[in-house]
Amino acid sequence: MKKFFITFIIICPIIFGQNNFFSKKEIPVFRPNIHTQFLIFKVNDQFQVTYLYKIPYSRIVFEKVDDHFESGFELTLEIKNRTNTFVKREFVKDKLVSKSFEETISNTIYLENFLTITLPKDEYIFQVIFEDKLVNRQRPQIPVNLSLNDSIKNYSSLLIEKKNQNGKYLVANFSGMLPYSKENYDMIFFSRKFEEGKKVKITISQNDSVYLEQFSKPINFGRPVFSKINDKVSITFDSTYTLNGIIINDINKKLDEGEYLLRIISDDDKELDTDKIKVTWLNKPFSLNDSDFALEMIASIEPEDAFDQLLKRKLPSSELLKLYWKSKDPTPGTAFNELMEVFYDRVDYAETNFRNLSGTSGAKTDRGKIYIQNGAPDQIERGVNSDGKITETWYYQSPKRIFVFVDIRGDGSFRLESK
Repeated sequence: MKKFFITFIIICPIIFGQNNFFSKKEIPVFRPNIHTQFLIFKVNDQFQVTYLYKIPYSRIVFEKVDDHFESGFELTLEIKNRTNTFVKREFVKDKLVSKSFEETISNTIYLENFLTITLPKDEYIFQVIFEDKLVNRQRPQIPVNLSLNDSIKNYSSLLIEKKNQNGKYLVANFSGMLPYSKENYDMIFFSRKFEEGKKVKITISQNDSVYLEQFSKPINFGRPVFSKINDKVSITFDSTYTLNGIIINDINKKLDEGEYLLRIISDDDKELDTDKIKVTWLNKPFSLNDSDFALEMIASIEPEDAFDQLLKRKLPSSELLKLYWKSKDPTPGTAFNELMEVFYDRVDYAETNFRNLSGTSGAKTDRGKIYIQNGAPDQIERGVNSDGKITETWYYQSPKRIFVFVDIRGDGSFRLESK
């Protein structure tokens, strides 16, 4: 006990006595988004309501069964009216099978499904409950109030992927937002004011700047009919019902993060319809949330004099970031900058994995800098040198490079010894 107490007294001043130990920037815990969306379509005197959901596998519990992994998932939708009277309850059950453990913890492989119901005019409360059947854990979602009447927008727009399988569109569900991403999407926009075959102009603007202008002729799509193809939600249309719409191609291609106004204008310059659009970088690297830190990281890849020249512009760090990465954009015809994404994904990885016990930013350590500059090594070997210090050797195959790091202080502060 005495030995433990003495050790505690010695170690505590070393750790807790360090400057700003508790004020070091915390590394956020990444929890991938669960995407849900209600789509409303008026059909005669009724309303067709479709609830879409898309859940990353990493948010679902799996168990190993023989040579694969399984999970069960159930969605319950309970509906009450404005007097809190029970109206309807619907279920959807999914059985998931995965061949690898890596898939079960993936943030980019999803369970996608939907539930469609038809309701008369009224005000409703929708209570959605997710349940992992494997652990019998229910996760009630925040109740949603929907007023189904003629005063609301009677037809939801549909975001669709560029792929089209057997005449069916694949639905892109991002909780009603447009993704700021390298993938481009189309939107089907419906309106009661559209006349089939009569040309309309589509504009998307922000303040006084117009980012998209297209012309299109509405066609009769019909009533949306949802189904699943290869674990993806798809949509076809029942043309026996008249519902005119237009396809807006590559709607997110030139849109940066932010809010925009979508306007549909007739051939005789009358406004037919409008909608607000929000563009969001859904899996944005967390290092970009602090523009000062993100700007500082550029020094990892730029010569000192070039970085100093950038800072001499005396602009806010957020503006300097835009200027710098615009000059490095490999695809200037689109809003999304793939090179910027790769760079700050590396910064995030370095921050998360290379921070030492003293709280030094992982991106500012020697291993962090090498990782940011070169990406993940092809091979890593750990060993002990002649001084009894832990070493870490990184091997890159193309081009061939070797970096040797030594943990000098024994606190994870690996210093670059040779390259």
